Amino acid sequence: MYLPTSLTRIIPFPFYRVPFRSPPSSTDDEGLLPTLANGHLGFTVFGDAIYMNGLYNGHRGLSHRARIANIANIRLGGTGRPFENGFSGGNQPPPPWTMDFETGTFCADYRGPNNSFRVVQLIYPHQLYNRAIVNQFTIERLDGEGDIHIGIIQSITFPGSEDIAFNPTNTTFISSDAERTAMNFGNEYSVKVYQTCGTTVELEDPDHQHQQRHVCVLWNHVPEELTLKRSERTVSYKFIMTADESASLARQELTDAILTEDNELLRRHSNVWRGFWSDFDIRTEGNPNLERIIRASVFYLISNFPLGMASSSARAYLFGGLSPTGLGRGGSNLADYEGHSFWDTELWMFPVVNLIESEFAEMMVDYRYRRMEAARRNAEAGGYRGIKYPWESASSGVEVTQPCCPEVAQFQHHITADISFALRQYFSATQDLVWLRNQGCSMAQAIAEFWASRISPDPVTGLFDIKEVMGPDEDHENVTNNAYTNVIAAYALYFGDLTKCLCSKGGDDDNGADSGNKTNPMNLDKDVAPPISTSGNWSALARQVKLLYDTENDYHPQFEGYQLGTVIKQADTVLLGYPLQYPGMDADTRGNDLRFYESVTRRSGPAMTWAMHAINYLDLGKTVKGLENFERSYKGYVREPFCVWNEVERGLDNGATNFITGAGGFLQAVINGFGGVRLFLDRMEIGNSQLPPETTQLEVKGLQYLGAKFTLSVSSDMTSVKFTRLTRDLSVCIGSLPCGSVILNQICKYVLFKG
Repeated sequence: MYLPTSLTRIIPFPFYRVPFRSPPSSTDDEGLLPTLANGHLGFTVFGDAIYMNGLYNGHRGLSHRARIANIANIRLGGTGRPFENGFSGGNQPPPPWTMDFETGTFCADYRGPNNSFRVVQLIYPHQLYNRAIVNQFTIERLDGEGDIHIGIIQSITFPGSEDIAFNPTNTTFISSDAERTAMNFGNEYSVKVYQTCGTTVELEDPDHQHQQRHVCVLWNHVPEELTLKRSERTVSYKFIMTADESASLARQELTDAILTEDNELLRRHSNVWRGFWSDFDIRTEGNPNLERIIRASVFYLISNFPLGMASSSARAYLFGGLSPTGLGRGGSNLADYEGHSFWDTELWMFPVVNLIESEFAEMMVDYRYRRMEAARRNAEAGGYRGIKYPWESASSGVEVTQPCCPEVAQFQHHITADISFALRQYFSATQDLVWLRNQGCSMAQAIAEFWASRISPDPVTGLFDIKEVMGPDEDHENVTNNAYTNVIAAYALYFGDLTKCLCSKGGDDDNGADSGNKTNPMNLDKDVAPPISTSGNWSALARQVKLLYDTENDYHPQFEGYQLGTVIKQADTVLLGYPLQYPGMDADTRGNDLRFYESVTRRSGPAMTWAMHAINYLDLGKTVKGLENFERSYKGYVREPFCVWNEVERGLDNGATNFITGAGGFLQAVINGFGGVRLFLDRMEIGNSQLPPETTQLEVKGLQYLGAKFTLSVSSDMTSVKFTRLTRDLSVCIGSLPCGSVILNQICKYVLFKG
């Protein structure tokens, strides 16, 4: 069935502002605090570092997100003042912290001694002025008279770090006609501003980078105390820092933010998030806790993109990749994966983003496109043709895996096929021929060419082996014919042939699904196809790639020599069912794969494993096992009170914090598992939709397909779609009934399944 995505009515929903009833008692507890981002800057609340999109430091395997010391880390406190160490005096409870996912703001709500006054601090990376991080303080008198003085502490007063060599600070003033709420430090009509610029210390790779990255940081003066005068009931203050490669842009955004009235500044930011949630949302009626975790997961994932950018600006924006812990974490901390992009980007996060916002999905594939030259050199260095992407990628596209772990870079070649799979998924969701001819074809064909040179013939069977690999299960290296690798490599060969056919037809039919969603970073004319490969028939090669099968036990061994009962790290062979949707696999065989590998997957593996088991069990109609694995996929991995994902289950060693890879797998279980959404090259299918646990209705509002939007609703007796935006003629086919046209510019409801 062909599904154009769409959405219409805006349904009110209760966003959860989750209280954190006491300040964290140790730095370990601060790992539970939310990580906030806006596509340009990211940070963990009250953390010591800020990170900027695409900004890395360090040579090759030591490359990591360049750390900017967090001068926006401001807290209440100060010697001799009521809020020393954050709070003191009176019998009132400790100050609660809340995270408002609806508006993307973190709030600390303090009460003075005997409830005499209230101080509210809001912290957020601004979505409209996305070079800015904002701290807003509002003091409200509740009782008493006289001046109220509140001590505040700026934990770090200079942004310097081991990664960036900053120049000495310059002090300037921004003229202001704003009232006192805009901070009257210096003279009454100006705001004192500090500025420093510097460069990263070390190039990632001199062959691909010719100079260090430049960065400028500006911030306005933070005093030692805030004052509410005896004549005032309320007063507000704001402290803003900005960072960018361009000093002029950073200064302009700082100026704009400072000169904007406080409530208006917050409104402009909040409206961007509210606009997003009015377009996309997932509701699970009857299960508010699951709904809260779903929304938090969407928030932590989507906040890595520039929500507030207009489409024209977004096309010029160079996305710097999506790491397992997002934009707001990184540095040289291995637990944060140093801000590198892995297969997590394409297999776990991309499928969700691709259905939420095609413009962001295009940014993700464009990140890989702009690193093709490095991938080409990487293939040549290994003696292969085409392009071979690194296991870990940062700024230049060269391999940046840490020296500690050479085996993953040496053997995990499936990353290159994973990227081809994402290209295929993007084209399936958009059918954007302009993108395909400008970027997709050259990438897909170069990847196919790599796999054509990577496979080796078995002289006995005449089939092709893929030797010396490591599949997703990283407990086993240097194996032959890993099931996942072989299937997704064959897919890459097939897709290379398909793009060769599509791109050889010329540019007379460039009817992409969304004509406003194009990028052209290499200045290729949209009517001129990239060079077409003259290599042989890749599909013929794909048909001869081996997929191991054990006839006695009716399952797929993970690799040659695998013995039943051998412990593995994470989902590997079970991925053949979903997300790879390997055609023609017998249901019994798929069930055996699930049963055998579920029993030997170690507990310390990541959450995505159980999300994939859940989807596959639901596909097979094994609802009890599906629900069991779904709950296992998040309950042990989400940390309260702010629904922050962790890489490992609670009770084990600390894993990566803000692990949005896990959030991506979990959201696929919701949308593709319970929602039953599947993408194919020529259609989207929705089938076998089911309700999550303790849920009376599942509603996914704002899914995108071929430029359209739709709302998917699932209840105990019905599944329906409702179209609210169309950009082309589309048809819906239900079972064996004749296909019907979707009427343009009307909201249409189609009952897909009853009973």
